Amino acid sequence: MKKLLALVLSPALSTFACVATNTDLESDDSQSSIELGEAEQAASTPLRQKALGRMRNAAKFFHDFVARHGGYAWHHNATNLSERWGDIQLDEDQIMIQSPGTADVTIAFVEAALADPATPALETYALDAAMALRHGQIKSGGWRLYADFKPTPTLKGCYLNTTASCSCGGCTTTSYDDQVTQNALIAIMRTDHLLGFADAAISGSSSYARARVETSQFPTNGGFPQGFSGPVAARPALQASYPPSIGTSCGLANCYANAYTNEYWDDPTLNDNLATAFVEMLYWAREIYPAQAATYQAMLTAYGDFLRRAQMPQPQPAWAQQYDIQMQPRWARSWEVPAIAGQESQDVMWALLRLYQLDPSVPANRAAVGTALAYLETVDHANDTLIHRYIELDDTSPSNIGFYTVKPGGYPVQFSPAPPTYQNYGWVGPSQLAAIHAEYDRLATDTTVMKRSCQQLRADTAQAVDTAINNERWITTYSPSGPRSGATPGDYYDTSKFVQNMRTLAEFVVRTTTDCVAWNY
Repeated sequence: MKKLLALVLSPALSTFACVATNTDLESDDSQSSIELGEAEQAASTPLRQKALGRMRNAAKFFHDFVARHGGYAWHHNATNLSERWGDIQLDEDQIMIQSPGTADVTIAFVEAALADPATPALETYALDAAMALRHGQIKSGGWRLYADFKPTPTLKGCYLNTTASCSCGGCTTTSYDDQVTQNALIAIMRTDHLLGFADAAISGSSSYARARVETSQFPTNGGFPQGFSGPVAARPALQASYPPSIGTSCGLANCYANAYTNEYWDDPTLNDNLATAFVEMLYWAREIYPAQAATYQAMLTAYGDFLRRAQMPQPQPAWAQQYDIQMQPRWARSWEVPAIAGQESQDVMWALLRLYQLDPSVPANRAAVGTALAYLETVDHANDTLIHRYIELDDTSPSNIGFYTVKPGGYPVQFSPAPPTYQNYGWVGPSQLAAIHAEYDRLATDTTVMKRSCQQLRADTAQAVDTAINNERWITTYSPSGPRSGATPGDYYDTSKFVQNMRTLAEFVVRTTTDCVAWNY
């Protein structure tokens, strides 16, 4: 029997008017506008029924008209659905796996199906998206950024189920970067659970991936590389330390070696917020496959141990983006320096708090966050709203906060958040330290899962309901730049907006029968 696992918190008008004629869909011709914060007006409307209707309609529209081979891009031109973009332009046989792509849509469909079991089509939509993910699974076990359905793919991948022999070099490597494999596996596992483990193709995909993920965590060390082609070798369980300085000729107060025995993608990494992604992947594996729960719990424990060891010592007890075999911060690409990484440090703190919430018997996970907060709260800036991507190691002088590279062949020394070239990179990001501190404090007495308040959930639901065009889709005005500057400006179906709204609607439908009963309008 299926069980409802908790939801995790971790556009021009279309010509497809025929969608609204389906008798299974919501019929709502009212044009009422529920503004955020207008609680009295929201309370006077049948919001839960509207949420159910929008969720069903939007799922059908996205599945029937936006999907290609069951999968999705990031941006879909609303008036020309053949114009599809990920981080590159995609043809109609190509899909994005990487967030916010097909994996995220699959999860949104799963949560909608769990929230609304009376609409079996939602299971079908989830299965179709999961099968698109299965097509993109590669022989080493996981996924890469894209999947290509052409008989001779132009976005090459050593695909598990369709590629007879692989001679495409790096296309054999499973990617953890940008949470690609973590999110895809979560989507596959959750679909497997939704379907009662009855679909052999999806169950097989999950089993194959999980077996290989198990061999990709460094034995003893507990970390993960950016990707893998096979089992990884053991690494010692070393405490992070500062790399030795090699002088000042490169222009900063401290300069560090850039010659290493391993490629950076084979070393332990936290790049691009991988810590929370690993924790959630292992959490769902533990919950969905109880026969192997001990294995996944051991992997979670080992990963928490790694994250604590990866914390730098005083005076900067935060985290780097990339570590070498000695557990010292190292260079990655020419602009990715050995440094304290503001974005990744925040992600690690969220991961450690999640680990503590799951297992309060390990107080060291929460304690490490407290130590990091005491330091990082001294270096966020712009009225505590921004944090630098990089902060120079073993140096707290303000002039050396915000640099972005000194490596030969990289960008020249700049103490600026806005480099003159390579705009497709975030040099500063939003400071999440206030929210992290609030969760750190909450967990001192309350280790339940963090959820948005019922009031906020209702406001978010009202916004999703009222911004849906024809009660079935959301439009984003897109002004492309950088690598996507060739895109036609205008109205797009944005996958991230679809996923955000669908998950909100699904959460609202569930929680109005559980802990938010008072908001069941």
